[in-house]
Amino acid sequence: MGAGRMRLRFYALLAVVLCRPAAAAGLEQVRIYTDDDPPYVMVSPEGRVMGGTTVEKVSRVMRILGLSQSALQAAPWARAYQEAKTRPYAMVFPIAKTRERMQFLDFTFKILETDVYFYHLAARGDIRVRELDDARKYRICVVLNDYRHEYLEEQAFPRLEVSPDSTLNVKKLVAGRCDLLPSTETGMLSKLKALGLENTRMARGIKLEQLDSALYAAFNKDTPPEVIARFKAAAAAAR
Repeated sequence: MGAGRMRLRFYALLAVVLCRPAAAAGLEQVRIYTDDDPPYVMVSPEGRVMGGTTVEKVSRVMRILGLSQSALQAAPWARAYQEAKTRPYAMVFPIAKTRERMQFLDFTFKILETDVYFYHLAARGDIRVRELDDARKYRICVVLNDYRHEYLEEQAFPRLEVSPDSTLNVKKLVAGRCDLLPSTETGMLSKLKALGLENTRMARGIKLEQLDSALYAAFNKDTPPEVIARFKAAAAAAR
């Protein structure tokens, strides 16, 4: 089959999937969870999701499917992940793939590609990390159940300082309560700006090469296949 005919079949299927009423597919039961993590997700003090670089894609998908904004809920990361891990019709974003997570989640669509680096205070000339194993002797700030937490646990890192919030971790790093923090460049720069700190306070170290750090929206695996198919089709249309 030629490429043109394959595209026509794809768009025909897309139209069939997307044109079905939301209620017919059970979409009214969907709940989408995320946490405050600028610039990817920004949540107001009242707990309302305001926007962010990953929220834009998910919001487009929701509009295509006719979902109310009330389906999108902010929660601390550990709770957001637990909801998606245990409850059908629950989606969480942004989330990276790990072996453990793939047991419970369908990684329904990719939102964006990212790279993760170790950061430390620029003034800490005593910190020298040339390869991953060099970081084992340092205290590393991570967010509970975050993909970077899971990855470093899998690598048997012994000195992980766990907290519920990524911005709190930057504060801990600045205060000397940990030595290293794994972060994307965009995430680090955004948090420094929000805290009123100069970028020059931080030094970027090695890239975590073996960490798959692309960010996804993921459903609980027991969600009906038709619901997942509707989201996949809407994500393809939202590109």
